[in-house]
Amino acid sequence: MKVLNPRHVARRLQWPALVAVFALLGLSVVMRLAQGPHPDPELQSAMGPLDEESAGYYSAADTVRRGDTFSSMLLRNRVSVQDIGRILELNRQLQLFSPRALQPGMALSLTRDEYGRFQRLRFEVSPEEIYVFESKGDSLLAFPEEIAREIRLRKLSGEVKSTFDEAVLSAGGDSKLAFRLADLLGYDVDFVSEVHRGDRFALLVEERFANGRFLGFGRILFGDYEGKVAKAQAYYFQPDAQKKGGHYGPDGSALKKAFLKSPLNFRRISSQFGKRFHPILKTWRPHHGVDYAAAVGTPVVAVADGYVEEAGWSGGYGRKIKLQHASKTETIYAHLSRFAQGINRGARVKQGQVIGYVGMSGLATGAHLHYELHQEGKRIDPLSIKNLPAEPIPAAQLEHFAEWKQKLTELDDRLLAGQVIERFDPAELPQALAQLNTLEQTGLR
Repeated sequence: MKVLNPRHVARRLQWPALVAVFALLGLSVVMRLAQGPHPDPELQSAMGPLDEESAGYYSAADTVRRGDTFSSMLLRNRVSVQDIGRILELNRQLQLFSPRALQPGMALSLTRDEYGRFQRLRFEVSPEEIYVFESKGDSLLAFPEEIAREIRLRKLSGEVKSTFDEAVLSAGGDSKLAFRLADLLGYDVDFVSEVHRGDRFALLVEERFANGRFLGFGRILFGDYEGKVAKAQAYYFQPDAQKKGGHYGPDGSALKKAFLKSPLNFRRISSQFGKRFHPILKTWRPHHGVDYAAAVGTPVVAVADGYVEEAGWSGGYGRKIKLQHASKTETIYAHLSRFAQGINRGARVKQGQVIGYVGMSGLATGAHLHYELHQEGKRIDPLSIKNLPAEPIPAAQLEHFAEWKQKLTELDDRLLAGQVIERFDPAELPQALAQLNTLEQTGLR
């Protein structure tokens, strides 16, 4: 009987086993080749589920984060360096958008095929500015996405129960709209000292939409404020198609006046024109102006066009700005915390331009703005000034304005609070009225 060496037996057993393993591996490779390449499971997970309308494609969504570059965002979403280079070069050639001007929140969506190859990039700079990059064979295409824009007209109305801005918010507006309406009517209504509980307001305002998404409020076509102390109406009108439109009163006079009624959006008037007990000096002294209580840092604006006569420290006034206006008129803004950039002696300023910020410098017990108005060297009460309007509607356009005003007034009378006219075109007010007639006849009003 022949005795076998154990090492030889082991070697003889190893070779058949290795042959079997390689055979199985070869069969597996053949089967995989027959079935075609498979996407990376990790890639599938990162790219998200299949799009039912384009089976075999994978999509991903991302937004710009603080510190991102366009390249880093694409790399984070596994776009190859080669494809990134092609996208950047094509964007540079077509000058679609600036990759250096990214803002957090900008959105992108990516589509790749089942092998991970780039197919499509959609980059949303804003709801109204969207760009698409598409791979077509060996070519890369880029174009701005068509945006479905729509203007709707909405009526908002309400009653003041606490503050004006809260009334606008309750009616369906926002803070920006409240400030815009206050600025619009602010030449005739002081929206703190002259606003009282029970006052009513109404406005017809455009709503802007892009691809069905609300972007914000557009132009105010009509505004009305009915208060116990002050009243005002505003009609948007464009006298000349080649020029920018503006807001006018019922008689065609311009709402914009020589002076704003207030140099800031304030919370309350803490001290009015006349004598008062000075809180620091403990004596009764003439008070040649109006004090507006407001938080430190509240912007202060020039009430009229002019130039800076003084800008610096002035004893009890603290930081003070003195502006020179037309008709030998001067205004003073005191107790400021700081001056706005560029406000130096001799600088020109425009009505509504920010010139400084509320503070409590000088002889002041709390944060407020001290405001004075001088005419021909005489101090006068700023709240009593008679404002002169800007240029009115040309006489040749008054008949056209009267027709336009009548249609806007009719819309305001017939629309309910919160009601909307869709696909609104300001140039087609008769069609808007016809649409309203249809709603009333069908009982959908």
